[in-house]
Amino acid sequence: MSTEKPFSEIAPIVLEALQQGDKNRGELLDLTGKGYSVLVQALQQLKDRNLIESYFVPSGNISILTYRLHSET
Repeated sequence: MSTEKPFSEIAPIVLEALQQGDKNRGELLDLTGKGYSVLVQALQQLKDRNLIESYFVPSGNISILTYRLHSET
């Protein structure tokens, strides 16, 4: 099974969602309708290609892993 298929199916959905604002994995999971492992693999591929980046948002006693479009700094 190729790793490109999940990427090609999910990448446009993720990138479009992140154009509207930062999203956490739960929000992206709801938007894509794919399994968690497929989403995580696609997110890693987007990060590897420097299209998106991740950061942690403090929320109470935990921090939530959140994604945004890669910023040019």
